[in-house]
Amino acid sequence: MRYVKGNFFVGRAGEDARECEADLQRWLRDVASVRVHGTTGRQPRLLFQQAESSALRALPAAAWTPEVWHEARVHRDAHVMYGRRLYSVPWRLIGQRVWLCVTAHDVRVYAQDERVATHPLRGEGHRSTVESHLPEARAALRHRSRSHWETRAARLGPHTEAYVRAVFDADDVLSQLRCVQAMVVHLEGFPRERAEAACRRALHFGNLRYQGLKDILRRGLDLQPLPRTGTWPSPRPPPPLRRRLPATRATGRDPIRWTG
Repeated sequence: MRYVKGNFFVGRAGEDARECEADLQRWLRDVASVRVHGTTGRQPRLLFQQAESSALRALPAAAWTPEVWHEARVHRDAHVMYGRRLYSVPWRLIGQRVWLCVTAHDVRVYAQDERVATHPLRGEGHRSTVESHLPEARAALRHRSRSHWETRAARLGPHTEAYVRAVFDADDVLSQLRCVQAMVVHLEGFPRERAEAACRRALHFGNLRYQGLKDILRRGLDLQPLPRTGTWPSPRPPPPLRRRLPATRATGRDPIRWTG
């Protein structure tokens, strides 16, 4: 590059790009390729024909496609997230960090330089799951729809069911199945009264996050009464107006008459 910049491009500025390209081709053919190279002591054209051309490999049949590399953590449901979509990986990698190689067509997951999963980048639904990636005890969970978790929440009580519905409706783009699954399973580990009280409190404050619900139960806030939503006291009526009357001749004073 230094040779080209210091020879061909010296003094060139503002020229037409097509004319410059044509001049460059002639310069490469008649000057740069036939000169004696200062390091090899040979003409670059002859060196290429005699030694380098036979070592070249054919171009790939398919054009190179851009790739995006993204690091992700494998969640407890054996899925990673990219672009608001979930992709399964072998469950033995739960909790570990993996690398995603994303192309225009697919997502390839690598763990310790080994490809462990390949998924189409786009598809139906919010997740792409391979059955063999899930442990047998949890493979059936992914087939449970929104109605399944709403039914389980309703068994705990109406406040729990209302809370689960609110979480589902909070985001129409991203599937909330994973979040609701964790919530319902966590609530089922508590007495029904506490689960109901926690959901009632979370709804009262508009807290629709799993961590927020866990904090309510962990800190025992569900055992405390909700803050009262008392009404503001009605304002007091204004004092009656006082109107000054003309002075009387008898006293010479200004009597005050109450009106209103």
